[in-house]
Amino acid sequence: MTDISIDSLNWFGRNLDFENVRYFNYSASGFEFAFSGTKAICKIKSDSELWNNETKCWLAVYVSDLNEKDSKLPLDFWLNIKNEPDKRILIDKKYAEVVLFESEQCRTVHIRVLKLSEAAFAFAGFCGLKIDGTLLSNKNNRSNLKIQFIGDSITCGYGIDGVCEKDVFTTAQERSDKSFAFLTAKKCNAEFQMVCWSGIGIISCYVPPEQNSANDEILMPLLYPYTDRSLSRRLNIEPEVYQHSFFKPDIIVINLGTNDASYTRQINERISAFVSGYRQLLETVHRCSPASSIVACLGVMGQDLCCAVEKAVSIFKKDFPQVSVSVLKFDVQNEKDGIGTDYHPNALTHKKMSEKLVEFIKINKLDVRSERS
Repeated sequence: MTDISIDSLNWFGRNLDFENVRYFNYSASGFEFAFSGTKAICKIKSDSELWNNETKCWLAVYVSDLNEKDSKLPLDFWLNIKNEPDKRILIDKKYAEVVLFESEQCRTVHIRVLKLSEAAFAFAGFCGLKIDGTLLSNKNNRSNLKIQFIGDSITCGYGIDGVCEKDVFTTAQERSDKSFAFLTAKKCNAEFQMVCWSGIGIISCYVPPEQNSANDEILMPLLYPYTDRSLSRRLNIEPEVYQHSFFKPDIIVINLGTNDASYTRQINERISAFVSGYRQLLETVHRCSPASSIVACLGVMGQDLCCAVEKAVSIFKKDFPQVSVSVLKFDVQNEKDGIGTDYHPNALTHKKMSEKLVEFIKINKLDVRSERS
């Protein structure tokens, strides 16, 4: 079998290189390639020994056949991608040999590997790829629309495959490939990047009703500037500042505030702190990607802070009038549609969220690409 180098693959998401391993840890991050042959095997590293069976790493593998014409064109991530992956793979050991594809007959195929579970739990690291066959030119079409999603458990796809008040959360239920973010990118035929973490907020992570103090253990304003700050800590290395030139989004979608609401509790002083923190996050995001349009979303799990988001956007627009920034309020999830684990939106609700966001993008012509250097 032939060893394939890391740089011969197309990568998506934020990836961290350390000691000959490329970590793809955020939701729906991963890699793709095309080859003609009979077998492809990938070696994956994880810290599964540190996690229980409910929080280990899950990957998805999507395989589609390429005809002669498509095999000579730049890879299109969304071309003939299925609604469900061909394989869902549990990584339950430190090093796992994963058979991505195997066939008795030689086939020309497009393979995509992405992380279904999120960065807050067990990580995934690429250690190598071997193929029995010939690697095709995997150059990607970099002229596609690009969307970055910044969010919490909703963006991660937490609990999508679970049922509220019946199931206990496990990463097996976590489906970043069914999240509104992934579905929106698919409908827009866009390249995508997700920076998301369950329970995270802007001034406070989720706190239970009996707790009256903020939980600032890990907040998005401290996470966003880095490639993968939490993973760097686990690897005992200095956090790497993310180079935003690697991915220049046309649109940045922020869906934060649900967890902050567990702390603000309609207390004016706390809401003011949230408005201030949100406005500052908008500035941080804008300065990292100055040509991007920003869409501030909230509402599917509660609308307590929707007005606060609107206020933060209004203040930001006064300071940065040239920036395209808008607010989209999602409908609160409907029990008739079903509810996922821990009162999170299920697949049907995510589909409705995506439809609303795509319509918003189209109406406001945010999908019209700007010129970028």
